[in-house]
Amino acid sequence: MITETARDQVIELGIRHKAGYLLEQAGYTLALAKLDGEPLYELLPDNYIQEFTAAIDQVRDSLKDRALAAEESKSSTQAVNEAVRAAKIWRRKVNNRADRAARMGKQIPAALITAEGVKGVPGVITQLDKMVKLLEANVSSLSGAGLRSLIDEGKDLSDGLKAVDASQEVKRLRELSEKVHEFHYQKGLVYIAIKVINGAGRELHVHDPAAATKYNLSILNRRVGGKKAAAAANA
Repeated sequence: MITETARDQVIELGIRHKAGYLLEQAGYTLALAKLDGEPLYELLPDNYIQEFTAAIDQVRDSLKDRALAAEESKSSTQAVNEAVRAAKIWRRKVNNRADRAARMGKQIPAALITAEGVKGVPGVITQLDKMVKLLEANVSSLSGAGLRSLIDEGKDLSDGLKAVDASQEVKRLRELSEKVHEFHYQKGLVYIAIKVINGAGRELHVHDPAAATKYNLSILNRRVGGKKAAAAANA
């Protein structure tokens, strides 16, 4: 089993990623995993690579279906995907600034120094709103130019995500055929498997940063803001 995550949550992940980019990223990750071979496989559940390969094949085969290909092209989730990635980049900027202040002896809330992982667009929105409020409450402790702009950027990102919440897309998909549901579900499985394998690869190469960083999402992220944004979004 690739994941025990609820089906609706996997579908939400699937609709946020175009099949073409996802398949290209999956091919890269699979090839990298095969190069590491057994040492990597031992860090994964039994038959994980085989299940990953099967999900890739199912997504690829589904694209041969004209109806599914049409659904993929009209999906309106690209704006959601880009907004979430922009939020991750903003979060990283806040973490860096807060960490600097903490190292200089300032009392900084832990939620600004290390942002917890969250699931789904609603979770990202809640986190953004919380971090913005904490920034406003700790202005005197955070040195450096552009703090007001950083706060305003966080508010704008939160507002933007609320306007393009992926839950609206999920609601639309629930009204479509089971075949469409399954297509996005399999895409979600592929995405989750890529993330799981990346985690295993980074663990395997924990003492070799150059090798560890090869396990990334650079192909999937490359269309959003260039190399700098892709690097931040991999976090």
